[in-house]
Amino acid sequence: MVLRWKSTKESQASHTASGRPDSAKKTWDPGASALWILKRRAVWIVGLLLTTAVSIHGGENNGLWTLKDCLDLALKQSPLIRSSGLEVQAAQASLRASKGALFPRIDLNGLTMKENQPVPYVPAQSARIPAQFSDEFYSWGLYLRLPLYEGGRLVKQVEISKMEIEIQSSREKLTLQDVVANVTNTFNKLLQLKQLRGAQEQTVAALEGQVNNTALLVKTGRTANVELLRIDVQLASEKQNLIRTVEAISRAKDALAFFMGLNKEELKDIDGALKADEGISGDDIDGLLKSRPDVAVAVKRVEQGRLKVAAASGRRYPSLSLVGDYGNRAGAAFNDRTEIWEVGLVASINLFDGGIISSEIEREKVLLKKAEEELRLTELKARLEVDSALSARREAEARLHVARRAVAQAEEGSRIEGLKYKTGAGTVTDTLLAQSARNLAEANYVQALYDYNTAIVEFKKATGTIEVK
Repeated sequence: MVLRWKSTKESQASHTASGRPDSAKKTWDPGASALWILKRRAVWIVGLLLTTAVSIHGGENNGLWTLKDCLDLALKQSPLIRSSGLEVQAAQASLRASKGALFPRIDLNGLTMKENQPVPYVPAQSARIPAQFSDEFYSWGLYLRLPLYEGGRLVKQVEISKMEIEIQSSREKLTLQDVVANVTNTFNKLLQLKQLRGAQEQTVAALEGQVNNTALLVKTGRTANVELLRIDVQLASEKQNLIRTVEAISRAKDALAFFMGLNKEELKDIDGALKADEGISGDDIDGLLKSRPDVAVAVKRVEQGRLKVAAASGRRYPSLSLVGDYGNRAGAAFNDRTEIWEVGLVASINLFDGGIISSEIEREKVLLKKAEEELRLTELKARLEVDSALSARREAEARLHVARRAVAQAEEGSRIEGLKYKTGAGTVTDTLLAQSARNLAEANYVQALYDYNTAIVEFKKATGTIEVK
């Protein structure tokens, strides 16, 4: 039962109104208290539902996804990013294992044996203390081994594992930047296709209106039927282009959902506009290339290769370990149980192994040369990608300048030919050609705008300067 206390003033007021004495200083009202709690819980549940609804997909506005929304979700649940994170965790586990090899190792061993004849399970200790014989015996013990010197192999293995963590972390950064670049480019492609679809829909609507007008003119005998056929052909062509664009939008949504780690049905419409207000600089390319994650990975692979060569060479040196054993041995039915212990140093050096160690050293040297060549290839590829991105940006910037003027000119030409056709001073052929020129100019402008933004993203990716938050 929930109790609700009333204040003295509330108690006095209630007693006065009911004609009862106000001698009681405090009272409780179980019914009102339960109702109050239910109201509070209802308000809390409604608030929680509203907060959850608003917080889903963070910046989603009226069902539209912005580029920031897509990037935020991709960084949270992209399978590619999660897989890279697991690689880092695996490398960290390998480092712990490498460090563990430097510490003592203790094993608990147990043994039970049955022989066809009695054997000494405890050796003779003196002439008066003979050996203990039994055809079955049992033993248990703790075995200790502490490596003291292994030719530097264990220490080198720890360094190799640390280097592997750095490599996997750089690979994770590379994956993050790849995902950001792919999401951004795909998102921009969707914006381009949506803008192109809007222009094509306007063209189809205008042609449909022109078909109706021309059909009336044909009925009244003011124009030939061939002009109506020409417009129909142009309308069918524009509808086909519109269908092609719609299907391209569907495929781009599939790709965007893939990079975000979503199903296509979960991805709603997007919101944004292509702009050409961001520039890039080609200065200090050498410094920028060093920040590329794949270049950093290649550099660390070379360093790791040198460590592996040194670790393999360490197998030629002697190894020294501290060993110890403590336990008990007993014969049949656990008779004559004896405590046994031993401790000592074990040294070993390989004299002949059929060339196994030499082959392993040679293998690591070859892999080191391969890593050095891959580093050189990665640096050349990085510089090529930077130069290509700069070239694509310059080309797109020039096409943007021309495309803007072409769109303005094509729109004016289409407007003039439309007016001429309505007044009878022009032909339907000239009108259709003007509309086609306007459509082509708009498509070229949107394509140039998309290429410009793509070149910006590719330059950032090539220089390792994509922002990942």
